[in-house]
Amino acid sequence: MAGLTTTLPSGSQVGVSAFGDPMADRLVIICHPTPGASGFDPDPVLTERWGLRLVGLDRPGYGSTPPSTPNDGTSLTARADDVAAFVEADERNADRISNADLEHCGVIGWGAGAVVAAALAARHPGLVDRLVLVSPLDPRAAQSAAGRTVSRADGASVLGVAEDDTAFDRHLGLDRRLARMLDAAFQQGDAGLVGDRRLFTDTGWVEHLADIDADCLVVVGAEDSTADGSVEWWRRHLPVATRVEEVEGGGLAIVDAWETILGHVAPAHGHIVERERDHGAPRLPDLPPRS
Repeated sequence: MAGLTTTLPSGSQVGVSAFGDPMADRLVIICHPTPGASGFDPDPVLTERWGLRLVGLDRPGYGSTPPSTPNDGTSLTARADDVAAFVEADERNADRISNADLEHCGVIGWGAGAVVAAALAARHPGLVDRLVLVSPLDPRAAQSAAGRTVSRADGASVLGVAEDDTAFDRHLGLDRRLARMLDAAFQQGDAGLVGDRRLFTDTGWVEHLADIDADCLVVVGAEDSTADGSVEWWRRHLPVATRVEEVEGGGLAIVDAWETILGHVAPAHGHIVERERDHGAPRLPDLPPRS
């Protein structure tokens, strides 16, 4: 569940989760899948020591964000503008507190969250300088994902992740982190899915994809069947310089490729020096010798 709730410029409440180093001068927004919530860190040890501030915002009906109603008139375009205003306000606050230079931010979109991330980059090309779409669904596939009838009892399969995905064996605690995210996603029943159905009917932002000025990367798992048809759609609509990288594994490419993803969205490590980052290696305490 999100760590705090804040008010967006539109006046709506939104749940916010933050990870990484709060003093880093590199901000990255992560857009969660459908269904999903903002409180998921693919690799906490790596994130904590990379040198970035990673922020996720719950969409309506997920986590700590109240559900939308038919009368809200909320569109994906308006949502992208709201997130941009949140980022700009965050940057002004950081500048006032630490004189950090946060002119631009990176954005990560996972699954259906790719359409939110791309809409943000397309609507605000001067704000987003690096974009990663992981196992991305195209607009039509995102609408299909939100239109399914699923529940928390379906487990990780709601994300196209097999229960025996080998990523669970390779990453300590991944099953528990993913379970917590799904618990938060269904905390308000199917309100998040209903909200996504309303958001994803807006495809007006697609016509602005050519305006994206960010350095773009698409990451997909070699055994991920959920994003197969979508990757080609993104190839056609993103800037021609977009790089597509295939990694081992299935629907949890965001975990398996997390170091590659962070290297793309935060290549300068938030200007935190190497000795403070320790290359992502856990810092073990100095224990007294055993007697």
